[in-house]
Amino acid sequence: MTKIIFLFFIITVIGVYFYFGFYQDYKRNPKEYIRTIIGMPLGIFANTVGWKNLDAKLKKWANLEEEQKTNSKSI
Repeated sequence: MTKIIFLFFIITVIGVYFYFGFYQDYKRNPKEYIRTIIGMPLGIFANTVGWKNLDAKLKKWANLEEEQKTNSKSI
């Protein structure tokens, strides 16, 4: 029973973290919200493990650098 309560508590804490931590990002631009949710934890993990190349690719993907370069060239 205590494991279920503990698991519920952890899920609630994570849910509250995502709601309050990323709500402003969602309001600002909902399309980039998924990139933030996926890219930030993976980038932190890749940087911690030592995968600098993957971290750099994730940063470019999350910040839309590739798409901005192609859009500015076409203008």
